[in-house]
Amino acid sequence: MDKGLLDYYKAANEELNLILNTSFDQITIADGDGVFTKISKSCEEFFGVKEEDMIDVSAFELEKNGVFDLSVTAEVVRKKGKVTLIQRTGANKTLMVTGIPLYNDNGEIYKIINISKDITENQNLKEKLENSQSDLRWFQKELNKRQGIFNNNSNYKSTSMKKIMDLIYHICDLSATVLLLGETGVGKGYIAKKIHESSIRKEQPFVQINCGAIPVNLLESELFGYESGAFTGALKGGKRGLFEVAGKGTVFLDEIGDMPMNLQVKLLHVLDDKKLFRIGGEKPTEVKARVIAATNKDLRELIKIGKFREDLFYRLNVVPIHIPPLRERRDDIPGLIKMFLDRCNEQHRTKKIISEKGYHILINYDYPGNVRELENIIERLVITIFDEIIKDRQVLDITKPSFNPAIENMDSIDGTNTNKIIPIKEAVAQLERKILIDAFKKFKTTRKVAEVLKIDQSTVVKKAQKLKIDY
Repeated sequence: MDKGLLDYYKAANEELNLILNTSFDQITIADGDGVFTKISKSCEEFFGVKEEDMIDVSAFELEKNGVFDLSVTAEVVRKKGKVTLIQRTGANKTLMVTGIPLYNDNGEIYKIINISKDITENQNLKEKLENSQSDLRWFQKELNKRQGIFNNNSNYKSTSMKKIMDLIYHICDLSATVLLLGETGVGKGYIAKKIHESSIRKEQPFVQINCGAIPVNLLESELFGYESGAFTGALKGGKRGLFEVAGKGTVFLDEIGDMPMNLQVKLLHVLDDKKLFRIGGEKPTEVKARVIAATNKDLRELIKIGKFREDLFYRLNVVPIHIPPLRERRDDIPGLIKMFLDRCNEQHRTKKIISEKGYHILINYDYPGNVRELENIIERLVITIFDEIIKDRQVLDITKPSFNPAIENMDSIDGTNTNKIIPIKEAVAQLERKILIDAFKKFKTTRKVAEVLKIDQSTVVKKAQKLKIDY
């Protein structure tokens, strides 16, 4: 070879090595088969292997040995064209690599040049940002959920209801079935909605059905839907059932104890298989909704008499929540009175308030209809009472059935709890005091009071002094 030409190639090779070893980026050169012939010195740090361990080694072999998760050189050979991708190396670096093929006169690849740029820090920052955003979304969701639970708790002061609200917070995002138990009117529907509204399903539908209010022959089609022509009168094109309507939301089965036995079997299969068949259908539909059931009946007793399936009971009873009657959690009554009164005033554009004595009567009432009855009483008072101040007598007229008629007059004087058992002597003294006070208000002299009450005037004086009545 001509010495001048040899010197030229030698100088070109030195310049190439200089470029490779001084470049901030990582550069590799491979032949058409993907075997590395030259690499920049910085590749050792970024690939985690020495230069001599890469030269004359196939990119496919290095890829297999984990030097990089995906070799750009190998990808160029596979795809026979330019490739750009993100590469993770054995040195735990993240590189953005572009592989450029060089072609001979026959259109065959005879050389592959890779240029890599270190984006490890950028990638780490991106991951940190994504993690931070994910954490922020989680914290925001938890804050919203906790705030919702806190707002709900603001109406509840009893220990039992606080425990229930805490339990709701813990299970609201789970897919487990919930069984709400309690007397009529305790707020099972309200709790079911709160579980839904506090959960990740809150943007999805909340579908409610009363299993005891719909005729048996219609209940199945309402729950599970039907195909076109499934029965006489079926809509053309069929109809979706409530499980399908709910989608990924919540299905609330109220009064589950009234569900017919044949439908209990079908519901059990839905809960077990997470699939349902429409009436007249052969193709299963996936069920993604969460199920909350409620009843005021003793399901164990229904099981004993053969009116409720034991296997369905255990399938529903994953998270049982017993809601106590209002008479067993009187600490909640003041908050509920305020909530219902504020709601009614806003709805009916009124500014009604309840007198102290009327308020006391409401607090001590037994509420056989529970929360629903309390809400009804407040609304009746707001609507039917013309005065802005609702007096004790007006409250007593509505709650009268639960009070002892013999001593009901005491309530309008001092708010005595008429459901509380007290000694006869004390009750008689309170009643005498009430009668004398009313008599002195109407008749100003002891003589007239004695005449009306048909007792001696001296007796009136003695009793007034004993009971500390001013006249």
